[in-house]
Amino acid sequence: MVKIALEWLAGCAGCEISILDLHEGIMELLKEAEIVYAPVLMDVKEVPDDIDIAIVSGSVRNKENKERLEELRKKSKTLIAYGTCACYGGITGMADLYRPEDVTARIYSDNPSTEAANVPSEVVPELLPIVHPAGDFTEVDYYLPGCPPKELLVWDILMPLIKGEAPDVPKKSVCADCSRWMDHVEFDKLNRRIEGDPDPQKCFLSQGYVCLGSVTLGRCGALCTAAGIPCHGCGGPSLDVLREPSHDVYNGVIKRIAHLSKMPEKDVEKQIRDIGHVIYGFVIGSTIMEDKQVSLIPQLVKK
Repeated sequence: MVKIALEWLAGCAGCEISILDLHEGIMELLKEAEIVYAPVLMDVKEVPDDIDIAIVSGSVRNKENKERLEELRKKSKTLIAYGTCACYGGITGMADLYRPEDVTARIYSDNPSTEAANVPSEVVPELLPIVHPAGDFTEVDYYLPGCPPKELLVWDILMPLIKGEAPDVPKKSVCADCSRWMDHVEFDKLNRRIEGDPDPQKCFLSQGYVCLGSVTLGRCGALCTAAGIPCHGCGGPSLDVLREPSHDVYNGVIKRIAHLSKMPEKDVEKQIRDIGHVIYGFVIGSTIMEDKQVSLIPQLVKK
């Protein structure tokens, strides 16, 4: 019986719940494997030895996260970075826009909704200077981004791994699954998401809305764009962005908007506000993305 461990680091537990979203399928999974450690599901305090597959979600935000990640790597044959936080820092990586002392002050001493208190020096683990994905500290065998990964994809990947087979995963961007049609339309103003009434059949970029579908890995079925919401990149960077040193989420979106609108790229850049949240919201904690030749992340991260 294959032994599986689930570990939740700095995250929201959405990734663990996505595994439960297999619903009745989890019973089929449990015929082939045994979950021996999962703090969100069972009362097991210590990581057991001889784990076959360790699934780690969440980013590495404090010293305890780092220690637990390294322990799982030591005790497991296969380690999966599960979810965008574990792969690229995810939404928790936006803490890097602020210094750690500013973050703790906002929580304990400078929060208008709570009474001021001293920063705890015991029990609560010490924050690391910046947020890290799992791959910054240990070898990762498989990366499965998503916020959270969708249940059908989880099934298609976990079951082959349990059976000792190589999983077949989608490699296209969100745009490949989006039913909206793209068009070249001249415009000189970008819209915020709360502005206007976008055409439900037309590409968001063609209407002057910032949509990250063209630079985001498409393993979600383009659910957001189908529901009338521009892609905000929660699936992590597309493969072409990852592979090319001069290709970045930011410059990829700028070039695409400029191409569709015929606006000069500099004019497009002037209208992109809050780059840390709008463009890099899910990858700002990624060393891979920070090291890009054209990345703006080094200018944003407070170290």
